[in-house]
Amino acid sequence: MKAKQEWKQQLTILIISFLGGYFGLDRFYRGEVALGVIKLITCGGFGVWYLVDVAIAAYRFGQVSQS
Repeated sequence: MKAKQEWKQQLTILIISFLGGYFGLDRFYRGEVALGVIKLITCGGFGVWYLVDVAIAAYRFGQVSQS
């Protein structure tokens, strides 16, 4: 049961990161408010931070999916 819950959480983070990453929504969702505000002000770190966070979220989702 825990694996399914972890899978859902990582999928949610991946979707939020892809759709709202420029605005820091993924960081707010994870509880990292200060980083979310910085990401919001810089528009996803001028796109670089956004791409890195999406790649990390996709990697983590892939790790959970393979388990």
